[in-house]
Amino acid sequence: GSPLDPHLPHLVPPSTRVVLQSMSAVDKRGIPLSAGPKLPIPIVAFAFVMTAVFLCLGTAMASAVYSYGNTAAFDAKIRSVAAMDLGWVYATVIVFKLFNNVITMMANETRINAKIQNPNQHIYKVYGAPDTQGYVMMETEGVIGRFNRAQRAHANWVENAPYVMSVFLLSGYVFPFQASVSACVYCLARILYMKMYLNKAE
Repeated sequence: GSPLDPHLPHLVPPSTRVVLQSMSAVDKRGIPLSAGPKLPIPIVAFAFVMTAVFLCLGTAMASAVYSYGNTAAFDAKIRSVAAMDLGWVYATVIVFKLFNNVITMMANETRINAKIQNPNQHIYKVYGAPDTQGYVMMETEGVIGRFNRAQRAHANWVENAPYVMSVFLLSGYVFPFQASVSACVYCLARILYMKMYLNKAE
């Protein structure tokens, strides 16, 4: 097992052991007693900070690509975008991403409040069952847990694919080579994410 394997307590630091135990403990209906590690700031502020950070990073990278690339060719494409009055289309994609971040933040806030951990997207109650019966949740252990996380990782890819493709097509018109490289890096990162997520949901 790994050094953080809760089944090997002699290898787990005491502080980490407390966090793992609190995350694995559940109430009589199966809901975790802990929502997991706490964010250093409120989730609303965290979402806005992360959005600002990635927006600044993306703007800096685009500026570098423009400055050190084939500026004349880029300018010609940008002029054609302006001539066709497509700036609104590009701006709307950015606005869509910002609103998506807000909606995601709202969903994650309910997840934290309900103390529901991934890969669970919904919690079910057996109809007519007594209140003492536990909720129906996803298996997280063994090969079944790995299967559930694989399905969730694939669904997450499908959910993000339309937006990613729209960004790729719009940016690729102006920066074809750079957009293609970025798309390939994104695909490799998603594979790495899936491999990591298969091992642990946190």
